[in-house]
Amino acid sequence: MRQSERASIMRIVTDLIEADGILDTREIRFLETLRSKYGIRKEDEVRAASLSLSQAFNQLSNSDQSLRHDLLEDFNKMVMSDNFCAREEALLILAIRNCLTVNTVSQVSVVSVNASSLHFEATQILYVESEFDNNINEQINHCYREISAEIRLAGFDFVYLPKIAEHYRSISEADLFQIAGFLYPKVSEERLHLIISQLRSLSTERFCKEQLSAKLNINELSTVVPSLMLNIGDSLVDNEPTTNFLLVEIDNNVLESVRKLLDLFSETYHNYQLNYLKDEKGRFVYKGFYKQIFDILMLRKGVQSRVVVDTFNERIYFPDADVAIEKIHRREKALYALFLLESPGGGINFNKPKSPKHMERYRKRMDAIQTKYKMIYCMLGGDESSAPNLEVSEIRLPMISLLKRQILKLGGVLHHANDYVVQRNFYGNYSVGVSPDLCCCSSGPDGEITPLAESDIWQGISAL
Repeated sequence: MRQSERASIMRIVTDLIEADGILDTREIRFLETLRSKYGIRKEDEVRAASLSLSQAFNQLSNSDQSLRHDLLEDFNKMVMSDNFCAREEALLILAIRNCLTVNTVSQVSVVSVNASSLHFEATQILYVESEFDNNINEQINHCYREISAEIRLAGFDFVYLPKIAEHYRSISEADLFQIAGFLYPKVSEERLHLIISQLRSLSTERFCKEQLSAKLNINELSTVVPSLMLNIGDSLVDNEPTTNFLLVEIDNNVLESVRKLLDLFSETYHNYQLNYLKDEKGRFVYKGFYKQIFDILMLRKGVQSRVVVDTFNERIYFPDADVAIEKIHRREKALYALFLLESPGGGINFNKPKSPKHMERYRKRMDAIQTKYKMIYCMLGGDESSAPNLEVSEIRLPMISLLKRQILKLGGVLHHANDYVVQRNFYGNYSVGVSPDLCCCSSGPDGEITPLAESDIWQGISAL
């Protein structure tokens, strides 16, 4: 047996023993039996402390069939060595049986995530997907009450984001604003209105990719098929708190997939208490994943934001992340705005041609670029006569470098901050890699945001 397998076994055994918060002497005695049977040494236990539960399951799910069969039997014996299976232990056994059983129909995996910003209770089952599946969502909407009832009888709460969004839409914006302002008093009014808008338009696929994956680094959710996700307990990995989730792929029949999962759970644990955690008219739940939704949206990290050239306030800012590019002057703001405007057309090339016959075309191009730059510079409060000459590399390159440094400082907030940086490609073209539909402008006191591609003023400049 490989050391990676021995360490993985020890990782799972450790979590099983610690799951219910009680160390029973009978469990410790059984641990000695497992150490002897699988040849687990001290160095294996040390290595196990650095393994996540996800890594342990990934390792053992690829082990040979006889080992997996033995482990299933021994892990069950471990749990029942004190003649009682706690709910926390039953959740781990559910993961073990799903992940180590040979020839399972559904794709199953364990995901381990740093727990520092997670509030996902062990009584909640979340529906996840990274691409909208019309058939699965139709089934959920059609059988929602039945699915929720089945899950509630097992002691869980079904979290389906479109239904939560529907509930938020039933609450007046004024009431939501008051509630959000009470919960997050330090957040600006502008950002609170943005969060309320996002709450009312929650979609599973966007939330998985843009929030759970980008902000909480649950990378597995950036490309996940329709699945059920539930908390199966916490671990310490290198003394860092880690939360573990079971991801179970949904078959073609949603209700049958739910029943299959819950039936397996009920074989080791019988629920005696119903979960009444649910939204009702005039109120909403602020606990567990329901609280997590608010916290994630409020979290200024990993946000894919629009970038706005705000000529009224003379700034370049990212409204969805509630940050602006700081410590840059008007000349850099105008230059960045020019690159945003020109990037969809391939960017700007400042290289001088070597051939004299191409110089006239180059001269016209540079004159047009400088004219556009001066117009933007004036829109941002500058004087045309003091606009820097972009043709001079000693002027232009430090401006681009400053923009890059200041944007990369927002890397803890923006998702893929590099996309917002001015980059020079192989052909010498300078451009910004962010999607054109995220490039916007604002020009009035009301702060109304319009895509650059839909602004007559900006498109008029671009056409020069």
